Amino acid sequence: MRVQTVVSLLELLDVEPGHRVLDVGTGTGWTAALLSRLVGSANVTSVEVDPAVSAQASANLKRAGHAPRLIVGDGAHGWVQGAPYDRVHATCAVARVPYAWVEQTRPGGVIVTPYAPGFGSSHELRLVVMPDGTAVGRLTGYASYMMMRAQRHPEWDASDRHGNRSTTDIDPRTIGYAPAGANLAMGAALPGVCARGAHDGDAYTLRLWSADAWAEAHYEPGRDSFDVEQGGDQRLWDLAVSAYFDWIAHRSPGRDRFGLTVSPTGDRLWLDQPTDNVRL
Repeated sequence: MRVQTVVSLLELLDVEPGHRVLDVGTGTGWTAALLSRLVGSANVTSVEVDPAVSAQASANLKRAGHAPRLIVGDGAHGWVQGAPYDRVHATCAVARVPYAWVEQTRPGGVIVTPYAPGFGSSHELRLVVMPDGTAVGRLTGYASYMMMRAQRHPEWDASDRHGNRSTTDIDPRTIGYAPAGANLAMGAALPGVCARGAHDGDAYTLRLWSADAWAEAHYEPGRDSFDVEQGGDQRLWDLAVSAYFDWIAHRSPGRDRFGLTVSPTGDRLWLDQPTDNVRL
Protein backbone atom coordinates (compact mmCIF):
# COMPACT_ATOMS: atom_id res chain seq x y z
CA MET A 1 0.00 0.00 0.00
CA ARG A 2 1.69 3.18 -1.18
CA VAL A 3 1.42 6.49 0.63
CA GLN A 4 0.33 8.20 -2.61
CA THR A 5 -2.53 5.71 -3.02
CA VAL A 6 -3.71 6.24 0.56
CA VAL A 7 -3.68 10.00 0.05
CA SER A 8 -5.51 9.68 -3.26
CA LEU A 9 -8.29 7.55 -1.74
CA LEU A 10 -8.70 9.92 1.19
CA GLU A 11 -8.95 12.85 -1.22
CA LEU A 12 -11.67 10.98 -3.12
CA LEU A 13 -13.45 10.35 0.19
CA ASP A 14 -13.77 14.12 0.71
CA VAL A 15 -14.60 14.02 4.41
CA GLU A 16 -15.82 16.96 6.47
CA PRO A 17 -15.61 17.45 10.25
CA GLY A 18 -18.38 15.49 11.93
CA HIS A 19 -18.84 12.98 9.11
CA ARG A 20 -19.49 9.47 10.37
CA VAL A 21 -16.98 7.14 8.68
CA LEU A 22 -16.78 3.35 8.32
CA ASP A 23 -13.16 2.28 7.79
CA VAL A 24 -12.88 -1.27 6.42
CA GLY A 25 -9.57 -2.97 7.16
CA THR A 26 -7.95 -1.43 10.24
CA GLY A 27 -4.48 -2.87 9.57
CA THR A 28 -1.89 -0.93 11.56
CA GLY A 29 -4.48 1.74 12.40
CA TRP A 30 -2.80 4.35 10.22
CA THR A 31 -5.84 5.32 8.11
CA ALA A 32 -8.08 5.14 11.18
CA ALA A 33 -5.75 7.67 12.80
CA LEU A 34 -5.83 9.95 9.76
CA LEU A 35 -9.62 9.77 9.64
CA SER A 36 -9.83 10.43 13.39
CA ARG A 37 -7.78 13.56 12.88
CA LEU A 38 -10.09 14.70 10.07
CA VAL A 39 -13.53 13.92 11.52
CA GLY A 40 -12.92 13.15 15.20
CA SER A 41 -12.30 9.74 16.79
CA ALA A 42 -15.90 9.47 17.98
CA ASN A 43 -17.05 9.47 14.35
CA VAL A 44 -14.77 6.67 13.10
CA THR A 45 -15.65 2.96 13.18
CA SER A 46 -12.87 0.70 11.91
CA VAL A 47 -13.45 -3.01 11.20
CA GLU A 48 -10.66 -5.62 11.09
CA VAL A 49 -11.14 -9.36 10.50
CA ASP A 50 -7.97 -10.44 12.35
CA PRO A 51 -8.21 -10.08 16.17
CA ALA A 52 -4.42 -9.90 16.64
CA VAL A 53 -4.09 -7.17 14.02
CA SER A 54 -6.93 -5.24 15.60
CA ALA A 55 -5.31 -5.49 19.04
CA GLN A 56 -2.00 -4.15 17.71
CA ALA A 57 -3.83 -1.33 15.92
CA SER A 58 -5.56 -0.43 19.18
CA ALA A 59 -2.18 -0.08 20.89
CA ASN A 60 -0.81 1.98 17.99
CA LEU A 61 -3.81 4.31 18.01
CA LYS A 62 -3.66 4.75 21.77
CA ARG A 63 -0.02 5.80 21.54
CA ALA A 64 -0.96 8.28 18.81
CA GLY A 65 -3.71 9.78 20.98
CA HIS A 66 -6.69 8.51 18.95
CA ALA A 67 -9.60 6.37 20.11
CA PRO A 68 -11.86 5.36 17.21
CA ARG A 69 -14.31 2.49 17.68
CA LEU A 70 -12.50 -0.73 16.69
CA ILE A 71 -14.57 -3.76 15.69
CA VAL A 72 -13.33 -7.30 15.05
CA GLY A 73 -15.38 -8.77 12.22
CA ASP A 74 -15.83 -9.22 8.49
CA GLY A 75 -15.63 -5.79 6.90
CA ALA A 76 -17.84 -6.97 4.03
CA HIS A 77 -20.73 -6.82 6.50
CA GLY A 78 -19.89 -3.28 7.62
CA TRP A 79 -21.11 -2.52 11.15
CA VAL A 80 -24.81 -1.80 11.15
CA GLN A 81 -24.87 -0.55 14.75
CA GLY A 82 -22.91 2.55 13.68
CA ALA A 83 -25.03 3.31 10.61
CA PRO A 84 -25.93 5.46 8.82
CA TYR A 85 -22.47 6.47 7.65
CA ASP A 86 -21.56 9.51 5.60
CA ARG A 87 -18.46 7.86 4.20
CA VAL A 88 -17.13 4.31 3.73
CA HIS A 89 -13.39 3.89 3.20
CA ALA A 90 -11.82 0.51 2.40
CA THR A 91 -8.14 -0.33 2.70
CA CYS A 92 -8.57 -3.71 1.01
CA ALA A 93 -9.51 -4.40 -2.60
CA VAL A 94 -12.82 -5.96 -3.57
CA ALA A 95 -13.93 -7.80 -6.70
CA ARG A 96 -17.57 -7.15 -5.78
CA VAL A 97 -18.71 -4.17 -3.72
CA PRO A 98 -20.54 -5.48 -0.64
CA TYR A 99 -24.10 -4.22 -0.74
CA ALA A 100 -24.03 -3.88 3.06
CA TRP A 101 -21.82 -0.82 2.55
CA VAL A 102 -24.50 0.77 0.39
CA GLU A 103 -27.28 -0.15 2.82
CA GLN A 104 -25.38 1.40 5.71
CA THR A 105 -24.58 4.70 3.94
CA ARG A 106 -27.02 7.59 3.82
CA PRO A 107 -28.14 8.94 0.41
CA GLY A 108 -25.50 11.32 -0.88
CA GLY A 109 -22.83 9.48 1.09
CA VAL A 110 -19.60 8.34 -0.56
CA ILE A 111 -17.93 4.93 -0.76
CA VAL A 112 -14.27 4.75 -1.79
CA THR A 113 -12.56 1.40 -2.33
CA PRO A 114 -9.86 -0.28 -4.38
CA TYR A 115 -11.63 -2.36 -7.05
CA ALA A 116 -9.92 -5.49 -8.39
CA PRO A 117 -12.26 -7.65 -10.47
CA GLY A 118 -9.40 -9.98 -11.32
CA PHE A 119 -8.50 -9.26 -14.94
CA GLY A 120 -5.28 -7.25 -14.95
CA SER A 121 -5.34 -3.78 -13.41
CA SER A 122 -6.81 -2.71 -10.08
CA HIS A 123 -8.60 0.60 -9.80
CA GLU A 124 -9.73 3.38 -7.50
CA LEU A 125 -13.52 3.41 -7.29
CA ARG A 126 -15.64 6.28 -5.94
CA LEU A 127 -19.37 5.66 -5.52
CA VAL A 128 -22.19 7.94 -4.40
CA VAL A 129 -25.21 6.35 -2.71
CA MET A 130 -28.50 7.24 -4.39
CA PRO A 131 -31.95 7.67 -2.80
CA ASP A 132 -33.16 4.51 -4.59
CA GLY A 133 -30.71 2.30 -2.67
CA THR A 134 -28.13 1.94 -5.44
CA ALA A 135 -24.63 3.40 -5.57
CA VAL A 136 -23.18 4.87 -8.77
CA GLY A 137 -19.67 6.04 -9.55
CA ARG A 138 -16.57 5.97 -11.69
CA LEU A 139 -13.15 4.35 -11.77
CA THR A 140 -10.70 7.18 -11.24
CA GLY A 141 -7.19 5.76 -11.20
CA TYR A 142 -4.85 2.92 -10.28
CA ALA A 143 -4.86 1.34 -6.82
CA SER A 144 -2.95 -1.71 -5.59
CA TYR A 145 -4.12 -3.23 -2.29
CA MET A 146 -4.43 -6.69 -0.79
CA MET A 147 -7.75 -8.36 -1.54
CA MET A 148 -10.46 -8.56 1.10
CA ARG A 149 -9.97 -11.98 2.70
CA ALA A 150 -13.47 -13.19 1.81
CA GLN A 151 -13.01 -12.21 -1.85
CA ARG A 152 -9.50 -13.37 -2.63
CA HIS A 153 -9.11 -14.72 -6.15
CA PRO A 154 -8.22 -18.39 -6.57
CA GLU A 155 -4.55 -19.06 -7.17
CA TRP A 156 -3.26 -20.48 -10.44
CA ASP A 157 -3.06 -24.28 -10.13
CA ALA A 158 -0.38 -25.67 -12.41
CA SER A 159 -1.06 -29.33 -11.63
CA ASP A 160 -2.51 -31.74 -14.19
CA ARG A 161 -2.95 -29.18 -16.94
CA HIS A 162 -3.75 -30.87 -20.24
CA GLY A 163 -5.54 -28.75 -22.82
CA ASN A 164 -5.85 -28.06 -26.50
CA ARG A 165 -2.68 -26.72 -28.08
CA SER A 166 -2.50 -24.21 -30.90
CA THR A 167 -0.47 -21.24 -32.11
CA THR A 168 -1.39 -17.59 -32.53
CA ASP A 169 0.02 -14.67 -34.49
CA ILE A 170 -0.97 -12.35 -31.61
CA ASP A 171 1.85 -11.52 -29.23
CA PRO A 172 0.59 -12.54 -25.73
CA ARG A 173 2.02 -9.29 -24.40
CA THR A 174 -0.62 -7.43 -26.43
CA ILE A 175 -3.22 -8.86 -24.04
CA GLY A 176 -1.02 -9.05 -20.94
CA TYR A 177 0.25 -5.47 -21.20
CA ALA A 178 -3.11 -3.99 -22.22
CA PRO A 179 -4.08 -0.69 -20.54
CA ALA A 180 -6.68 -0.35 -17.81
CA GLY A 181 -9.59 0.35 -20.13
CA ALA A 182 -8.91 -2.84 -22.07
CA ASN A 183 -8.64 -4.81 -18.83
CA LEU A 184 -12.06 -3.55 -17.76
CA ALA A 185 -13.57 -4.48 -21.13
CA MET A 186 -11.99 -7.94 -21.11
CA GLY A 187 -12.98 -8.48 -17.50
CA ALA A 188 -16.59 -7.58 -18.32
CA ALA A 189 -16.56 -10.12 -21.15
CA LEU A 190 -14.94 -12.78 -18.96
CA PRO A 191 -16.50 -12.42 -15.47
CA GLY A 192 -14.74 -14.42 -12.79
CA VAL A 193 -11.59 -14.81 -14.90
CA CYS A 194 -8.17 -13.87 -13.51
CA ALA A 195 -5.30 -12.74 -15.72
CA ARG A 196 -1.65 -12.56 -14.69
CA GLY A 197 1.62 -12.42 -16.60
CA ALA A 198 5.03 -13.80 -15.62
CA HIS A 199 8.48 -13.14 -17.07
CA ASP A 200 11.31 -15.62 -17.43
CA GLY A 201 14.20 -13.59 -18.77
CA ASP A 202 13.01 -12.21 -22.11
CA ALA A 203 10.21 -14.78 -22.34
CA TYR A 204 6.71 -14.05 -21.07
CA THR A 205 3.71 -16.22 -20.17
CA LEU A 206 0.15 -14.93 -19.83
CA ARG A 207 -2.13 -17.07 -17.69
CA LEU A 208 -5.92 -16.84 -17.65
CA TRP A 209 -8.04 -18.90 -15.28
CA SER A 210 -11.42 -19.31 -13.65
CA ALA A 211 -13.05 -22.03 -11.59
CA ASP A 212 -13.77 -24.10 -14.72
CA ALA A 213 -11.30 -23.06 -17.43
CA TRP A 214 -7.71 -21.97 -18.02
CA ALA A 215 -5.31 -20.84 -20.73
CA GLU A 216 -1.61 -20.11 -21.17
CA ALA A 217 -0.03 -18.11 -24.00
CA HIS A 218 3.75 -17.99 -24.34
CA TYR A 219 5.90 -15.28 -25.89
CA GLU A 220 9.46 -16.17 -26.89
CA PRO A 221 11.81 -13.70 -28.59
CA GLY A 222 12.45 -14.30 -32.27
CA ARG A 223 9.33 -16.36 -32.96
CA ASP A 224 6.73 -15.45 -35.58
CA SER A 225 3.93 -17.33 -33.84
CA PHE A 226 3.29 -18.18 -30.21
CA ASP A 227 2.16 -21.30 -28.38
CA VAL A 228 -1.26 -21.36 -26.70
CA GLU A 229 -2.77 -24.06 -24.52
CA GLN A 230 -6.29 -23.85 -23.11
CA GLY A 231 -8.72 -26.18 -21.41
CA GLY A 232 -11.96 -26.37 -19.47
CA ASP A 233 -15.45 -25.30 -20.44
CA GLN A 234 -14.35 -22.03 -22.14
CA ARG A 235 -11.54 -21.09 -24.50
CA LEU A 236 -10.29 -18.20 -22.40
CA TRP A 237 -7.50 -17.06 -24.71
CA ASP A 238 -9.88 -16.84 -27.67
CA LEU A 239 -12.47 -14.95 -25.61
CA ALA A 240 -9.88 -12.50 -24.25
CA VAL A 241 -8.54 -11.79 -27.75
CA SER A 242 -12.07 -11.21 -29.07
CA ALA A 243 -12.88 -8.82 -26.20
CA TYR A 244 -9.60 -6.94 -26.68
CA PHE A 245 -10.21 -6.28 -30.38
CA ASP A 246 -13.84 -5.31 -29.66
CA TRP A 247 -12.37 -2.70 -27.30
CA ILE A 248 -10.01 -1.53 -30.05
CA ALA A 249 -12.90 -1.30 -32.53
CA HIS A 250 -14.77 0.97 -30.07
CA ARG A 251 -11.87 3.47 -30.08
CA SER A 252 -10.07 2.08 -27.05
CA PRO A 253 -12.02 3.81 -24.23
CA GLY A 254 -9.87 4.59 -21.21
CA ARG A 255 -10.52 3.75 -17.59
CA ASP A 256 -12.07 7.17 -16.93
CA ARG A 257 -14.98 6.34 -19.25
CA PHE A 258 -16.01 3.29 -17.21
CA GLY A 259 -18.23 3.30 -14.15
CA LEU A 260 -20.04 0.93 -11.81
CA THR A 261 -23.54 0.69 -10.39
CA VAL A 262 -24.06 -1.38 -7.22
CA SER A 263 -27.53 -2.70 -6.40
CA PRO A 264 -28.99 -5.54 -4.31
CA THR A 265 -28.54 -7.83 -7.32
CA GLY A 266 -24.83 -7.10 -7.73
CA ASP A 267 -22.40 -4.86 -9.63
CA ARG A 268 -22.91 -3.65 -13.20
CA LEU A 269 -20.07 -2.12 -15.21
CA TRP A 270 -21.02 0.61 -17.69
CA LEU A 271 -19.38 2.79 -20.32
CA ASP A 272 -19.95 6.57 -20.39
CA GLN A 273 -23.47 6.52 -18.89
CA PRO A 274 -24.97 4.42 -16.06
CA THR A 275 -27.76 3.34 -18.44
CA ASP A 276 -25.24 1.79 -20.88
CA ASN A 277 -23.99 -1.70 -20.07
CA VAL A 278 -20.54 -2.66 -21.34
CA ARG A 279 -21.22 -4.42 -24.60
CA LEU A 280 -18.16 -3.64 -26.69
